[in-house]
Amino acid sequence: RGNVKDVDGLWESLKSGSYSGNVMEALSGGLRGAIVAAPGHELYVADYVGIEARVLMWLAGEERTLEFFRTGGDLYLDMAQTIFGYPCTKEEHPLERGCGKAAILGLGYQMGWERFIDAAWTLGQVRIDEATSKRTVEAYREKYWRVKQMWWKMQEAAMDAVECPDGETGGPGTMWRVEGRFLYCTLPSGRRLAYPDSEIRLRDTPWGERRPALSFMGMDQHKHKWLRQSTYGGMLVENVTQAIARDLMAAALLQLEHSGIYRPVLSVHDETVAEASMGTGDLASYLRILTHLPDWADGCPIAAEGFVTTRYRK
Repeated sequence: RGNVKDVDGLWESLKSGSYSGNVMEALSGGLRGAIVAAPGHELYVADYVGIEARVLMWLAGEERTLEFFRTGGDLYLDMAQTIFGYPCTKEEHPLERGCGKAAILGLGYQMGWERFIDAAWTLGQVRIDEATSKRTVEAYREKYWRVKQMWWKMQEAAMDAVECPDGETGGPGTMWRVEGRFLYCTLPSGRRLAYPDSEIRLRDTPWGERRPALSFMGMDQHKHKWLRQSTYGGMLVENVTQAIARDLMAAALLQLEHSGIYRPVLSVHDETVAEASMGTGDLASYLRILTHLPDWADGCPIAAEGFVTTRYRK
């Protein structure tokens, strides 16, 4: 990977067989390098820092955690100390911090301990056993009990709306109501998520019980077919959290356009890329626009970091 600097270098590396990394990852990296600013222009590239975790904690009302974000505290180390029960530092306890990082990034949507064993490696690059996974999940849910409570409140609000289609129910930061074939979730921005043909049906739980669950028609991600699928509180919270993060980015992109300096050219997940004439903008003002909060998101501690270049890169 380290010797691939641009598209030409990537191509020569692949042809010669000297490239030993992930080919699709290398190709995507090469494609980034093919995006360049117009003559006399430069690209402003920035991404939001941990935006899902920040939105999640804001939605749950976790004020202590929000203050960590606002003051630049290391939330991963804080979580690590809760899990393992002793003080941790970034330099001396990288594995513990990795587990804390995986917990913060992976457990906000009701993930169980079985899946977290794999998530610990994917998100934190740490190998953990069953006992550590169980302890981490329990520690997260005890520490962030408001997040756990939010899963049930969101599920209850959505199901109540389906069972009482003439009314409207409030969930954390949301309103739920049925109109025609659709269950709608109104977000803080006013935008709505739609769940077609929603019903309450019995569903088998992982622990062997049958419980009422919200179901709706949607595209099955594995079978790629329009099928009925079940959902639960953690997944609803995930839907809402990611939708709010999207709305924050959309609002920022509009502000970039209105600035008259920065012209958005693309976005990738939580990253924005805009073009500006050389000498007309600066990174600090670009980041200020990206992190300016709409009125509906007051108090959400978002942050962004980035760089200025003439050739797009990660």
